[in-house]
Amino acid sequence: MFNRSVVKAMALAVAGCALALAHAGTASAQSTTVVVPYAAGGSADVAIRTIINTIEETGGQRFIVENRAGGGGVPAATHVKDSAPTGHTLLLANYATFVINPTLMRNFPFDPTIDFRPITTLFSFPLMLAVPPGVPAKSVAELVVLAKSKPGGLTFGSQGVGSAGHLLGELFATGSGTKLVHVPYKGAAQGVIDLVAGRVDMMFIGILPTKGHLESGKLRALAVTSRTRLAPLPNAPTMAEVGFPDVNTDFVWFGLTAPAKTPDSVIKNINALFAKALTSKALQDKLGAQGMSIASSTPDELVARIKADTAKFAPLVKASGATTR
Repeated sequence: MFNRSVVKAMALAVAGCALALAHAGTASAQSTTVVVPYAAGGSADVAIRTIINTIEETGGQRFIVENRAGGGGVPAATHVKDSAPTGHTLLLANYATFVINPTLMRNFPFDPTIDFRPITTLFSFPLMLAVPPGVPAKSVAELVVLAKSKPGGLTFGSQGVGSAGHLLGELFATGSGTKLVHVPYKGAAQGVIDLVAGRVDMMFIGILPTKGHLESGKLRALAVTSRTRLAPLPNAPTMAEVGFPDVNTDFVWFGLTAPAKTPDSVIKNINALFAKALTSKALQDKLGAQGMSIASSTPDELVARIKADTAKFAPLVKASGATTR
């Protein structure tokens, strides 16, 4: 018969093994924090919370969302980079922080392809090319004709230097052979106000924040930047349909990354967890109604995407002369 000390030792050993197995190769043994480089309530924040809720509702991993807004996403990314590589602290990474800002910002503090381990893409945000009633163009073709008749006379607003709206405007000007004047704003809100007032002539902007202006006729959508037409704007053609296939928001991606030394097994398990969630029809419908496109990827595919986007947009950013501290 075992004495009490032996039984106690065996119990502790079994408990220890169970705990070790719970942590081995997975990030599900405790809550995982997803650091979001935007304020709570924004489109990206709402999207990641919606995805996380889908996972939690099916009895999967528990999550905490931590908002660390500002600084071009650098403070949030640096926090995750310096966290323990256990899979319990992840970054909602995006094209701006990993592709645009390394070129745009001086003395950028990390290398996205070395200091992080990509996990998966999650979603992207298509934009629309919108004009106010004062601009007579009823189509992209008419807008190009108008721009060519006034070289340097038309303006396009953006959410800021290096933003998606800025890059799309530059791509559109280059692709159409027109000269447009860039008017950067500190965020989309003031830009939309000036667009509605006719102080700028066009802007690549999000659909949901401007839905009321579209319905009231204060803005007119000429095209969308997605690969296919969008449910919220079924009559708006894609930019590819009207002859500008390169003016798209394939590069406006959002995904998950982890600290550089996170084990392969943990990366694999987190990827599978989110890939499964993204197949939910309810989730797809919910985010699709907001004009978002959902797509998961392998870690290698996300690495390739970061490198390809950098090769495409770094020269464009440099050619524009845009820099920021």
